[in-house]
Amino acid sequence: MNVSNVFKLASVILFFNGLMSLFMTDMFFEMAAFTVNESLHTFGQFTGVTFLAMGIIAWKTVDLAGDNLKSFGKVYALTQLMWFGIIGYHVAIGAAGGATAIGNLAICAVLAGLFYWTSRD
Repeated sequence: MNVSNVFKLASVILFFNGLMSLFMTDMFFEMAAFTVNESLHTFGQFTGVTFLAMGIIAWKTVDLAGDNLKSFGKVYALTQLMWFGIIGYHVAIGAAGGATAIGNLAICAVLAGLFYWTSRD
């Protein structure tokens, strides 16, 4: 596994979450133990588009970063740790749970480790 493959993997996961949040909004958030209302549904669709945009950026980073790909990998490791932290906090206080939250918590931990490991000099 190299950093290029980790970017592609992260991109696919972002695409999956984006599509779920955009097109299956209620189910996506109900799986995270949220009570869905009209406002959360609207916000979920916005979040879905944001995840899709981030997926495109992650996919294209491999081509655009050139010799700086490992530096970008370190930044992505930090972003994955940030997501791990906030999702973990929400799970710990009972604000989120279920398959969506726990699954993404695990995915963020793995991706943070992979980005860090493959971006070392």
